[in-house]
Amino acid sequence: MTIDEMTSAADIAIDGFQPFWDAAASGELRFPACCTCERFHWYPMVRCPYCNGSDIEWKSIKPIGSVYSWTVVQRPFDTAFKNWTPYIVGLIEFIGAPGVRLITNLVDVEPQAIQFSMTVSPAFDLYDTAESRLMFRPKEMPTGSNQ
Repeated sequence: MTIDEMTSAADIAIDGFQPFWDAAASGELRFPACCTCERFHWYPMVRCPYCNGSDIEWKSIKPIGSVYSWTVVQRPFDTAFKNWTPYIVGLIEFIGAPGVRLITNLVDVEPQAIQFSMTVSPAFDLYDTAESRLMFRPKEMPTGSNQ
């Protein structure tokens, strides 16, 4: 199934997420961080969920994450997804943004090959600004590397 056949995330986008999508279009990952307590948080909020600070800044991080959890969707929840199943939904965490976990699709990997803590990176080459959908894939590691 092509991306065009899926329901567009842009149809339900919230303005507060725009810095995330703008960064993705530039090949970067950015998440909101509180300038008072210096903690990252996700979803975007006008106040820090930890200290209630209102000085929030979007900070770029290294575009590498790890798989915290995942599931394989076998049955579509909506008819728009019927030709795309099965697909993998992953929960990704980032060393560069402690506390942030992002729900996304995992691509270019078979479900049985996924492992907890597997290193992944954004599939910026598949990112389509019209669709506002950023997927992740296993990160190729140099020969002899242990992640």
